Amino acid sequence: MAEIERHPAVVAEDLPKIYATIARDNPAAAERVLDAVEVTFDLLAREPAAGVAYLTRNAKLRGLRMLPVIGFRNYLVFHRIAGERVRILYVTHGARHLLRLFRRSQRE
Repeated sequence: MAEIERHPAVVAEDLPKIYATIARDNPAAAERVLDAVEVTFDLLAREPAAGVAYLTRNAKLRGLRMLPVIGFRNYLVFHRIAGERVRILYVTHGARHLLRLFRRSQRE
């Protein structure tokens, strides 16, 4: 089983923003989404190559993989396999302008 490593911005920014956005209208739904994110992380620990390669010309993003959150396909987990670890770099809503997100906040 691979070790899951969450980028500090996933913990401090991505997940709290997702929770706050959903919780404004439905706190119970916000909890369900965060629970599903953790289930998705558990899947990546068992199957690091889950998801698909994120195709891009940006050399800094090569090797990035994308997996929809289980049960909430509008949310995406972007990760990179690093040996026996899976580095979770972004968790975001799929409707966001991803190229702008990656350009503004480059995470390794």
